[in-house]
Amino acid sequence: MFDRRRGSHSFTYGAELPVAVSGAKLSRHFSTLDRQLISILQQDGRRTFAAIAREVGVPEKTVRRRVKELVDSGAIQITTVADPRLFGFHMIAMIAITIDPGVPVTEVVGSFLDLEAVDYAVITTGRYNALIEVLCRDSEELLTFVDSELPARPGIRSAEVLPYLDLHFQEPSWEAAQSKPRRAPRGPGLALQPVDQQIMRVLHTDGRMPFAGVGQAVGLSESQVRKRVSRLVDRQAMRITAVVNPRHLGFDTVVWVAIKTTRERRASDVAEELTHLPFITYVAITAGRFDILAEAVCRTAEDVMRLVEHDFAQVEGLADTEVMFCLDLYYEAINLPGDSIAAAGAAIAEAHRPH
Repeated sequence: MFDRRRGSHSFTYGAELPVAVSGAKLSRHFSTLDRQLISILQQDGRRTFAAIAREVGVPEKTVRRRVKELVDSGAIQITTVADPRLFGFHMIAMIAITIDPGVPVTEVVGSFLDLEAVDYAVITTGRYNALIEVLCRDSEELLTFVDSELPARPGIRSAEVLPYLDLHFQEPSWEAAQSKPRRAPRGPGLALQPVDQQIMRVLHTDGRMPFAGVGQAVGLSESQVRKRVSRLVDRQAMRITAVVNPRHLGFDTVVWVAIKTTRERRASDVAEELTHLPFITYVAITAGRFDILAEAVCRTAEDVMRLVEHDFAQVEGLADTEVMFCLDLYYEAINLPGDSIAAAGAAIAEAHRPH
């Protein structure tokens, strides 16, 4: 996720994402300690090194050194996960494409990765050869992409645009997605002030940046930043987490599920019920051929079988489901509007970083 990566499919943004080739071609060998550290940081990307050291039973300096090595090598990124609409991306769509026989799928998908609007692509089995996710500021930007960028890609036989009506759920922690407690329904959205968005942009660049450095970038005191970040996290407007390719942690089977719902039940109710199922990491309500797109991150095909035969059977309102296995994952960084703030934050972070 390239591994331009987002750690499965949660929205993270920034100009500093490490670039690799692709999920299939990138190989990581994590130690037991690495996996422990990543699991903890996926739950809370700002957990103190001292607290992590106590939990895993190694010296704090060992934790500090190893986390730095994981970040510097591009194995993980500690960043923010948030709804892209908070940053001005009000038109999100998944574009499902089929490719002419004889044309390498990887070449076609690879041709999308440097486009500004593309943040995610996956090669799939099933009805489509690939899914391409795009983030646009409005319908005019989406029209420009469909009208100009798609025809410029040789080898595309067909393309279906599935606009998101609601990005309903994101779970960036793969371990947490395997078995979920019942969670409270989503509350009303948090009204953000411009300075909140600035803080989120800065922390995207470095999720562990000291609050004093964040304050320097946005013009607030350390205590003011701390309070605002706590509020953003508590109200679920933002998470700070370690982003990593799921396959590096043994989650080798990623699938997308395209769902049609019955007329008797609202798509939003079905989507909410899906969020409670194990393995589900991402749920979007869409317009077009399908009513819902969901991503599931699993360890094995047996997990997918359980999801389809057992868990989906418990959800009322499913008229039809199509399961698409992901053969390769690609992730791309998205530049946020107003990234000058994030750039300032990055410069401050570099100044504070020990060398």
